[in-house]
Amino acid sequence: MSAVLRLSAFRRLLAAYVLNELAWSVGTLALSLLVYRRTGSAIGSTGFFLCSQVAPAVVSPPLVARLDPLAPNRLLPTLYLLEAVLFGILAWMTSRFALAPVLALALLDGVVAIVARAMAAAVRAQVLKPLDLVPEGNAVSNAAFAICFMAGPLLGGAVVVAGGTVAALLANCGLFAVMSLVLAGAGLPGSAAIAGERSNRLRGAIGYARGDPALRALLILQGFGLACFTISVPVEVVYARHALHAGAGGYGGLLSAWGGGAIVGSIVVGRWRRGAPAALIGGSGLALALGFGVMAAAPSLTVGLLGAAVAGIGNGIGSTAVQTAVQERAPAEWMALIMSLNQSISQLAPGVGILAGGVLAALTSSRVALAVAGAGSFAFAVAVAIALRPAVMRRARPVIVEGAGRRRTGESSAA
Repeated sequence: MSAVLRLSAFRRLLAAYVLNELAWSVGTLALSLLVYRRTGSAIGSTGFFLCSQVAPAVVSPPLVARLDPLAPNRLLPTLYLLEAVLFGILAWMTSRFALAPVLALALLDGVVAIVARAMAAAVRAQVLKPLDLVPEGNAVSNAAFAICFMAGPLLGGAVVVAGGTVAALLANCGLFAVMSLVLAGAGLPGSAAIAGERSNRLRGAIGYARGDPALRALLILQGFGLACFTISVPVEVVYARHALHAGAGGYGGLLSAWGGGAIVGSIVVGRWRRGAPAALIGGSGLALALGFGVMAAAPSLTVGLLGAAVAGIGNGIGSTAVQTAVQERAPAEWMALIMSLNQSISQLAPGVGILAGGVLAALTSSRVALAVAGAGSFAFAVAVAIALRPAVMRRARPVIVEGAGRRRTGESSAA
């Protein structure tokens, strides 16, 4: 994986990615606390979640279709600079709080954030794909994400405790400004988008994905897998306190074990990059099923931590392997839009899993909810073996012709 770190453009993209995930953790924690404290209502917190994560996942693909033809070396710094401005306005509004404007700004920031993630992932693939380094790049990026997943909430909480919500939002403002400067001189490649009507580009990308059975299956399976394993998200705190009687420390330990496992999983994909995508993705489902099964039956915190670590390894393998397979299957012309669809699925599917987990835990128990997550993960592994069988992965991909909105099935061999 050292080869990707020798690439200047990748190092800058990675630095921006790390700062972005830290800023997201700090901003989400600070804004969710601000909304709850000022409204005192779960409805306000739900509104913040819908505006910052769910709604942006719906509206971002059409926006990416409009922005895709623009040069990334100008677009990405501009998007991050816009986020810096938005967090500056949010910091200013903390002393003039009104729920509607704050939610509107959270929606706008959520849209900018998901568009920036999709464009950055597309540019990263554009930098690495000609060098056959996409798996290594994704492994490094996802390992960095796992570290940020563990450190981000701690950093956000420390900033809020030390300086308050305003300090956290202003820190985010500074982080995004730094990200804009980091990418301004990164020497990123130009846009790979094909010519054509921008209004037709999203329809064309969806048509391309539907016309490629392997790519279609990867996107659908990702949504199904995420919905299954995120059943555990609202359950783990209940599981730690009532099933294992471990309290807040036990809950924190479960999150840390999961994050550590995810780092290991990302490294596994980096080392076995030549493995078949179906084997890696299906194996991740089996690891998740095993981990959740161990957690559901765990008699003690130690065993529960072991199960969380195994599930985390599956999560790290799956997230890296799926993204790599999608990027390697998608052509450069459609990369940004395919990654936008990928990002939208990544934000929408967990909502289904979280809702299911909460309902299951309320109606039954946390152990039953984890067992259901395990059964769903096993079903995901079986679905991968069927949908991504070698005959499907070898099938020729569609060939793009006549601009952005039309395609035909081509005779080119699969990569």
